[in-house]
Amino acid sequence: MPSFPIHLVVADMLSDELEIVSKPDFFLGCIAPDSVNLTGFASQEIRYGAHIRSVDYDIWKKQLAEFYKQNLDRFKEHPDYLKGYVFHCATDIAWDEAVQPHLFAYLQKDGKLSREQITKLKWEELFRFNSMVIGLDSFKNSVCLLEKAEPMDIATVSVQQVQQYRDYVVNDYKDKISTQPPGFLCMAHITACTQRTQELFRELIK
Repeated sequence: MPSFPIHLVVADMLSDELEIVSKPDFFLGCIAPDSVNLTGFASQEIRYGAHIRSVDYDIWKKQLAEFYKQNLDRFKEHPDYLKGYVFHCATDIAWDEAVQPHLFAYLQKDGKLSREQITKLKWEELFRFNSMVIGLDSFKNSVCLLEKAEPMDIATVSVQQVQQYRDYVVNDYKDKISTQPPGFLCMAHITACTQRTQELFRELIK
């Protein structure tokens, strides 16, 4: 899964092409699923509920498409918030498909590592990459619009969780930033993730 700066950059890069009307709603929806992780990684049950997720990626995609259709009427006044929420999950899948295998291969280059070790190294590299990503105009543009959106309950995430996470992203996210440059991740990986997200998202909301 990518970090929230990557989520916002991908969202900003595609928002015009996807004809998003309310970018504030869209960007807030794009970070809302991770609200459950504000104070540390939530349990798998909570994370999977917030991300409409299944271990099986084909089932996950099907569940996301159904979630979108089932909630269209509920979010008819804020359709881009719903789109952003589904977009976040599509970006998670796209990252796992288009980038993460290459990242794992890089991290495993010096020998076989345990799942815990690879996860730790993955997040360390993502935090290093964040130091570059937060300097992009696409990140700055999206963060500036977040406060203009109205947090709402969605899926298993409460309005309070979304609001607290939004405030954290806007005002204080330095614990997710490293002063060191990334060793592997680069803009080419964001491009690959963006291309795959675009394909997946169009399939999910068609």
